[in-house]
Amino acid sequence: MIDDLKKKFGPKCSAINVNGCYSSIQIPFNKMKFCEAVNYSFNTPVRINNSNLGCPGARWKMGFDKNSEKLAKFISKNTHIPVSFITEAFNQITTLNKDINQINLGITNEMEEITPPDLYIIYIQPARITEILHLFARHNMQASIPPYCLLSVCGNVFVNSYTNQHVSISFGCPESRRYGGINKNEVVLGVPGSLIKYLLN
Repeated sequence: MIDDLKKKFGPKCSAINVNGCYSSIQIPFNKMKFCEAVNYSFNTPVRINNSNLGCPGARWKMGFDKNSEKLAKFISKNTHIPVSFITEAFNQITTLNKDINQINLGITNEMEEITPPDLYIIYIQPARITEILHLFARHNMQASIPPYCLLSVCGNVFVNSYTNQHVSISFGCPESRRYGGINKNEVVLGVPGSLIKYLLN
């Protein structure tokens, strides 16, 4: 499946599984941001867990940390966005509804046969978004396009697609554009594994 996606949309596609076990996957010792791991996984399978996930926003959205008030103040200090706005955004961005032990990114076709991906993340050109919106609309589905420029890859795409089973689109946040390898002419698309067949049809 992942090879077919890369043929259709280019190399920046990652198949992702939550809590699955694979024998041949890299587990970084150094801390990584979630968006950084997504970018890395376009070429090499990688596993993120409580020990090596370094981004405070991703850690909170994935349930590893609980203090959202401290995170809101941290983001406000770095972006000069009011804490009240950030807090409201946090309330609108989905939080995971189940325990996560590990996240496997960059699953190969061979790994897909062991345990299928839960979702896919694709960096895509904006010109193709209308095509994708129309494609899912033909099946009576709307894409989720959260308006917040915070926690974009980890919250607005990964958590939203995984928890709510929504096709999710994000324009990226400053952190993901700096560390996640999102180019100026790319946006982020998340597709639940159960819906990927429509994208390839």
